[in-house]
Amino acid sequence: MQPIIRKMKRKFIVWLVLLCCPWCLLAQQEASYNQKGDEAMKRQDYREAKMWYEEGVSQCDAYSINQVTTIWLKNTKMRPSMRSLMNKCLNCLNVQATENDTTAMKQLIVYYTEGIGSPVSEELADYWKDRLEKSRQPVVPFEEYVRRMELESASEPMEFFIGYLYSTEMPYGITFGGVKKRFGWYARFKTNMSFNGHTAECNNGNGGQLLGNASASTYHFTDNRKVNAYAATVGFMVKCTSWLYASIGLGYGSRNVLYEYVTTDLHSGQESGSAWAKNVDASNSGVAGDVDLMLRFGPIFVSGGCSTVNFKYVDLNASVGVFF
Repeated sequence: MQPIIRKMKRKFIVWLVLLCCPWCLLAQQEASYNQKGDEAMKRQDYREAKMWYEEGVSQCDAYSINQVTTIWLKNTKMRPSMRSLMNKCLNCLNVQATENDTTAMKQLIVYYTEGIGSPVSEELADYWKDRLEKSRQPVVPFEEYVRRMELESASEPMEFFIGYLYSTEMPYGITFGGVKKRFGWYARFKTNMSFNGHTAECNNGNGGQLLGNASASTYHFTDNRKVNAYAATVGFMVKCTSWLYASIGLGYGSRNVLYEYVTTDLHSGQESGSAWAKNVDASNSGVAGDVDLMLRFGPIFVSGGCSTVNFKYVDLNASVGVFF
């Protein structure tokens, strides 16, 4: 029994050696090109060192990339012949940095600052500086992040604002609301202070036709036009920066266009006076919506945007007011 066990052990050792040898040879090869490159560096034979390290760069070897970068920075005369090699280094570093390799991030900052393998780019250098700084910060569990946000939101006092609102057809308006650290709300109402009644309805056909007109009288439209308009909306605000806010809101609005007309009795030929007719084709009522941007200057703000009634009529609006 023991001879059989010994034979099985010998076979296992043989197979283990056969399986491990390729990896051992590869490790020796990797150590060989870096070792030979280091020996050339000691002799300050940068061209030979580059030749050996180039083999490592083809495999994105971090040590080889670091040594090639050192040669680039020390020997300016060799740079024209190393451009293709430095492009390969840059590609390797970008792949490694996206996998949160902090060493690769540090090297990318140097590459984009010095213009190695790429034109100088302060934006990309700053980007990798930010990524490196964030990678050094401890990861906060999601529950802890939510708890911190809730505490910050609870401790942040709400700032209120109020202002005068003007629009092209509804120049009398007011807007007010409140904003905390990130988000806020608002409410607004505007009108043109016109509340004329109407006794009939008309449309746009043939310059205006009364609907349901009695045959005992005739009529004609004058050039007078009036608009009864108002809108009330509430909405959501986002604090984009310390001085820029964006808002969107929905509500109800009405815009009635009135045409003045004069009736004439067909028998007597006398005019019976003027009245107002609502143009059903030009009038709208229903959903009101508005979109605005607000700029803040200390306690003062100005805003501008557009609003709509039933998504058929668009009006421009502006506002000015104060935070308190």
